[in-house]
Amino acid sequence: MKNVRATDIGYGLLKDIDAKGNVCKTRAVVGRLGDSLNPGDTLAADVITIDGVSYVVGDDVYKLGRKPIVANETVDRAHSEAYKVLAMYSFAKRHTEDNEGVSVITGLPFQNLDEAGQIKELFNGDHSILFNGQALIIKIDQTFVVSQGLGTYYSLVKQRGSDILTKRILIVDLGFKTINYLPTTSGEIDTLTVKTARELGIQAAYKKIADAVNLEYKTDYKYYHVDELLDNGVSQQDLDKGKYFEPIKEKSYVKEAFDEYAKSVWADLRDKYSSTFLDELDEVVFGGGTAERVEANLLEHKKHYCSIMDNAQDAQVLGYEEIAKKL
Repeated sequence: MKNVRATDIGYGLLKDIDAKGNVCKTRAVVGRLGDSLNPGDTLAADVITIDGVSYVVGDDVYKLGRKPIVANETVDRAHSEAYKVLAMYSFAKRHTEDNEGVSVITGLPFQNLDEAGQIKELFNGDHSILFNGQALIIKIDQTFVVSQGLGTYYSLVKQRGSDILTKRILIVDLGFKTINYLPTTSGEIDTLTVKTARELGIQAAYKKIADAVNLEYKTDYKYYHVDELLDNGVSQQDLDKGKYFEPIKEKSYVKEAFDEYAKSVWADLRDKYSSTFLDELDEVVFGGGTAERVEANLLEHKKHYCSIMDNAQDAQVLGYEEIAKKL
């Protein structure tokens, strides 16, 4: 399909694919500029204006001291302010020509697919916005809404080849706030056994880590800073060496938070599926935005033969693009 936009609006990150096939990631948070700032005061920040309201997106929300607005609803997400802004921001970043109609492919948890019409109503049609001071008309001809797990499955097939189509697989999509379970048999989704854990994402573990960091270092980090802290460390000052970053990955409170989360994932999986069902599986495959972060913990506490997908964080949006090629 030509002129397709693959977009994954998660609870933690907005992910889409640029013209070169690269996955681009933006923190899934928006903030109104309000009266204290105007678009000319935002330096290098992207500013998008929708229905007369100007917003910044992602890390710029915190850099500019704006109140964060998130799309953390597990139902009716299309009706939230942040979801709409994140979607239009994604389309604006990939915009080429005003008169060029595009198609969009995105996803919902399988059990929320009855809300696909809301997404289509929000996306389809002509959208007049301002992006960094430039007036744009974004024309969306059609929107395809698929199961998030299906996107992950298409990525898995691309990674591991057609042999995966012969197996009985349970895909466990670990998100920032939710977990989606997608059983597949011979390449077909077992719709009767798809399940969702709406409040069992890694967010709670991140909150515990942020609290522990703040107690140790007398800082004021929030849960949305934890990925950066895990990757880069906590900023510190040394009287002789100046600024440096102290790693926290090996801190006991990080291991404990991730261990507790991994145990909860396995416990929830075994609670949702009978031992007979699990015995018939060839494999449990973990994907999603947080699978790589807790890979060691999941494997340490595993209750079934399992694996973690390559490039798990990007699996959904890359899978959407694969689906688009077949539409």
